[in-house]
Amino acid sequence: MNRIFAAAAFCCLAGLPALAANPKVDAAVKAFSAVEADKAKLDTYCKMSKSMSAGGSGELSEQQEESMGKEMEGYMKQLGSEFETAWEAGGDLEPESEDGKAYDAALEKLDAKCPQ
Repeated sequence: MNRIFAAAAFCCLAGLPALAANPKVDAAVKAFSAVEADKAKLDTYCKMSKSMSAGGSGELSEQQEESMGKEMEGYMKQLGSEFETAWEAGGDLEPESEDGKAYDAALEKLDAKCPQ
């Protein structure tokens, strides 16, 4: 009986998303979820992600970098200050830490909502 209870408890806990210990990461995960739930913001995020992927494929001239920077600023403004704060929170995280894994998982979930 104890084995069944332990197995059921493990399955329930394993199915929950990892909660980050860092309040900034928790806020970032919530901000990414809010973008996911808002069609207009999701569309904006997908455009930003696509633009970043295209720009990261090679070396850019100074003019192209400046143009891309302005474009990213525009996307961030449309996505809102909470999203921008969430986006910036990832810069200080170790990818292999629990916080880094929770942050990356939330971004991957958001990316999965974008058309390929």
